[in-house]
Amino acid sequence: MRLNALETFLELSEAESFRQLARAHGVKASAISRQIEGLEYYFRTELFDRNTEGITLTESGRLLLGPARQILTNLRDARAVVDELRGLERGRVTVYAAGAPAAGILAGVVADLHATHPGLRFCIEIASATDVFDAVESGKADLGLTMFSPETSKVEIRLSSYVEHRIIVQPGHRLASAERVSLRDLENCPLVLAGMSHGSRNRLEQLARDARVMLDPIFETGSVEIHKELALRGAAALVLPVMCCRREVETGQLLALPFEERDALITTIDVCCAPGRRLSFAARKLSVALGQALEMA
Repeated sequence: MRLNALETFLELSEAESFRQLARAHGVKASAISRQIEGLEYYFRTELFDRNTEGITLTESGRLLLGPARQILTNLRDARAVVDELRGLERGRVTVYAAGAPAAGILAGVVADLHATHPGLRFCIEIASATDVFDAVESGKADLGLTMFSPETSKVEIRLSSYVEHRIIVQPGHRLASAERVSLRDLENCPLVLAGMSHGSRNRLEQLARDARVMLDPIFETGSVEIHKELALRGAAALVLPVMCCRREVETGQLLALPFEERDALITTIDVCCAPGRRLSFAARKLSVALGQALEMA
């Protein structure tokens, strides 16, 4: 059994077909098929049901998912340990992040970290908080970065920092001259908000209910880039941490207005990892760098 066959198996488990994965890797579908057939021969069982509509994991395939991820995670960790013993400041770290923290803090952190440690490599995946936790728990991610994380035993929260949300608007917006903004001010204001699956949105809705205010967002999206584009076009006001729009605020393209104290929306940004897992050199460096950035946020 070849280790790259296990890697192919894991990738194929999330693909729709052999052909789709082959296109992603720039190889023929028969090359992917041969790797899986070799793996099926080794385990003496079929791992995928193949049909005209695509592929699905068999029961044996589903049983193999967890051990396969663990084997590859252990090998990656072992290589990182050997590299550290040799004094090599290199390695690869995979981090799953929610959209707002990724845009607001992660991009700058990894750019600065690579400048001081050019041997490090970074894989960043944008996901919901639930998917972040699943990736960390399964070993697909070394670290997770989420906002307003729900309580779960799946992960260990290594770092947590409070962050205050602001009303983000274009300078020509009718709220632009306000020193502070209340939830009542937003009641008839065009808004773009994250979907209800986001913890910060749920918290905002709870604050609105307590204030007997009805929020009716025109746009709902988890994309920070779409949030900002709508604000820059004057189409809507945003409710985001300043760090998500720092460049636009510093250049005067957008304004960040504080909430009235009674309506303040304060959430946390959390860095998490798998409980009890030893972090590699690359993951430890990124964890420390994120902690320092969160202290300054």
